[in-house]
Amino acid sequence: MRQEIQTLSENPMSFRKCLSLDGIWQFYHDPEQRAELNPVAPQAWRVATVPLPWQAQFEDLREAAGAGWYRRRFALPNKPEGSAILHFGAADYHTRVWINGRLVGEHEGGYLPFEFEVAPYLQPGVNELLVRVADEAVPHREPTPYPFAEIPHGKQSWYGPISGLWQSVWLEQRSAVHIRRLRLTPDRVSGQLTVQASLNQRPSHHDFTLEITVLDPTGRAVARRELHNELEGTLTLDLETLRPWSPDDPALYTVLARLAVAGEPVDLLQETCGFRTVEARDGRIFLNGEPIYLRGALDQAYYPYTIYTPPSLAFLEDQVRKAKALGLNCLRCHIKIEDPRYYQVADRLGILIWTEIPNWMHLSPDAARRARETFAGMVERDWNHPSIIAWSLVNEDWGTDLVRNPEHRRWLADFYQEAKALDPTRLIVDNSPCAPNFHVAGDLEDYHHYRCIPDHAAEWDQWVADFAGRAPWAWAPDFADHRRDDLPLIVSEFGNWGLPDPRAIQENGRDPWWFETGYDWGEGIVYPHGVEQRFHKYGLDQVFGSWDDFLQASQEHMARSLAYELTSMRRHPAIAGYVITEFTDVHWECNGLMDMQRHIKAGLDRYFVDMNQERVVTVRPQRWSAAPGQSIAVELQAMGPAGPEAEGTFHWRAGAAQGTAPAPAATVEVPVPRGLESQILPLHVTWRDGQGLTRAQALVELAVVAAPAPVHSIHVVDDEALAQALQELGYSLVEQPSPGEGIWVARRYTPALQEAVQAGARLLLLAEPEEPTAPGLRLPAGRVVPRAGTAWQGDWATSFSWLRKTGPFAHLPGGPLLEMEFQPVTPRAVLAGLPATLMAQATWAGLALGWIHRPVSLLHRLPYGRGAVTMTTFHLPAETIREDALAQGLFVGLTTLAGM
Repeated sequence: MRQEIQTLSENPMSFRKCLSLDGIWQFYHDPEQRAELNPVAPQAWRVATVPLPWQAQFEDLREAAGAGWYRRRFALPNKPEGSAILHFGAADYHTRVWINGRLVGEHEGGYLPFEFEVAPYLQPGVNELLVRVADEAVPHREPTPYPFAEIPHGKQSWYGPISGLWQSVWLEQRSAVHIRRLRLTPDRVSGQLTVQASLNQRPSHHDFTLEITVLDPTGRAVARRELHNELEGTLTLDLETLRPWSPDDPALYTVLARLAVAGEPVDLLQETCGFRTVEARDGRIFLNGEPIYLRGALDQAYYPYTIYTPPSLAFLEDQVRKAKALGLNCLRCHIKIEDPRYYQVADRLGILIWTEIPNWMHLSPDAARRARETFAGMVERDWNHPSIIAWSLVNEDWGTDLVRNPEHRRWLADFYQEAKALDPTRLIVDNSPCAPNFHVAGDLEDYHHYRCIPDHAAEWDQWVADFAGRAPWAWAPDFADHRRDDLPLIVSEFGNWGLPDPRAIQENGRDPWWFETGYDWGEGIVYPHGVEQRFHKYGLDQVFGSWDDFLQASQEHMARSLAYELTSMRRHPAIAGYVITEFTDVHWECNGLMDMQRHIKAGLDRYFVDMNQERVVTVRPQRWSAAPGQSIAVELQAMGPAGPEAEGTFHWRAGAAQGTAPAPAATVEVPVPRGLESQILPLHVTWRDGQGLTRAQALVELAVVAAPAPVHSIHVVDDEALAQALQELGYSLVEQPSPGEGIWVARRYTPALQEAVQAGARLLLLAEPEEPTAPGLRLPAGRVVPRAGTAWQGDWATSFSWLRKTGPFAHLPGGPLLEMEFQPVTPRAVLAGLPATLMAQATWAGLALGWIHRPVSLLHRLPYGRGAVTMTTFHLPAETIREDALAQGLFVGLTTLAGM
């Protein structure tokens, strides 16, 4: 066995000596979870790295829980004098520790630190440390003291188990009497700092003094006081001037505690803190007495290679810098208690943190006890971090049954009160809800909602408006009296997918191991393996040109979608912030602003960042397409952290056209000159103050559709409104055509139409989900399936809808993916059941889900009998065709395709 001969290293700033036990250990996995280490063959031991979950190290243990045995030897020059503390940052889940064959102690819990006094167990020379970590991590049939459903486990139920020593381990020699804890409570308003200090024990027969010195952010001593002969004591220091902590100025104060016994210095401990206040009132979050607009992203804190363990301090610093460059001011650390370095970096670099208890599944008495103990441990460990402004107790009703169980509602309301009493300095979220669950108490009124853009943009806008009006569904009816009408409204989860480049996220030169996971989620649509092969198999290379082009298009589509959603929220002053899902991709869930390797996705700099700022100009076209010679009315708003701001002027430019309008709100007409060819027309808007300085800017893209004249006469079947609209648009209508004459247009497939097509008619079927065929009649190929309530709805794992913009559709601008100009014609149904060959050969528009799964057609043309059927589910009511330029251009293309 590898033996590391090390000495305790002395910190020159401390009286403590530390031996890091990170690095190489021996490891043995025992799936039977035996309580004692029976004789193990030497070859059964593996080499493992600490800190790191065993799932991150051994391919055969990626999904394995059970028990892991760790052992290593270390040498000490002599038996430590005074106290020797063996510290574990975190180990998941139940840990027992032996030194030199003697049981030292045990600990339950997977996320919080624990330590043991081990001086009596150590000896000069070589010492052997043995650690057993047992983790259920999956539902277990047999009774167990730590059932997976009743322990805090977070997203392990989604992305696989996390087990073992996943945070650092060290041995520290301290004085026999030493400082155990410093709790720092700054008061920004009074300028006072309250220090609660505790020692591990009282020295025998000696006086002792604890000197507290406060250093300001420049390192200058600004206050000093002493405690005398108090095992646990509290003192308050007055600071004449102070710098508040904020993301813009993360000013940290350092507190040095020096312990002297009988006049001799024996210990020194250093902590940092920041003077900041956070309040929820008047519909806003106030930081240091000023309203802020919360611009957060959900961070599940999963990492490449290491899964749960942060790769390095530099890695954490880099991702926070990228977060701030993207305009974020908050990370919602999602149902995980993260490595302390995460919060230290947030303190130093300046980003707000909203963090959460890892969820359980079943609220048994033991689960309830563990939830309370875990929260108390979080508060105790992380009290000093100014970056942490909010705690969540429950996420989306996971582990509770708030909708059906009144006892659970009462339990959570009581838990909120206990949590608030435990930490009155931060905001407490009872349940961060999604439909159909709700709040029962809390300091924020937040909610989760996902909609695919542009497909369900109208539904998104309506939901945002309802939420901004304090919708009744956000709160439990029997706890309505707990609801304050001035709580900040936060849309705390929403988002869209943008696929990462698999080559950019490879690990060790190959696809990451999690490419083989996700098949049991969402009807298999989030399974990554084989994504590029599916892209080619379904003929998408003929649509997008290349795999690289598709990846970029999917990421830019995500950026545009997010910009649209942010604009919708910022248009409602009642909404006080949001949390995007999510900061980074997590394995197969690829709605991150960055991929797993922290590469920022394409398009965010162009479309998203300007809208993700404290002050924004919202740009909302009343329609997204126009023909040459028309104009588009565009609504503009100047929005700050507290709502509309009147100062300044809007300056807009679209092609050769430009203009100005006064803030805070205006509607401008953007002209589309006659003779302009089809194109995407960027509209740039800048909000400038009275001195001409830019306060905010934004970009939206409008579609100019120069549709060609119709080339076919049309026979409209049983739709007088459509016939009237087409006649107004210049189509030549035929009332009683022969089978080979013109294009037949119908909304319902009937036996008479089938007979006509077999005789030579060319049919354009505008299929709708309600009744696409006569009873008992089948379409020539495929079937019409409503999207609502199916995976094809596309609101979670995004549906990527596309149109081949060549041939009959070459006059439609933009790339293949459908953007906002297509929102009025978005299909409400899909054409399912086509074999892969027809998908590749006959489909002109289609839809695929997630990692390119379950592809379906939205438009295809098939020969049938002597004629042909062109079927589409694009939503083309008569009024839309009459008024919408994109719908008109699309319809021309459909009739041209049908006549080919």
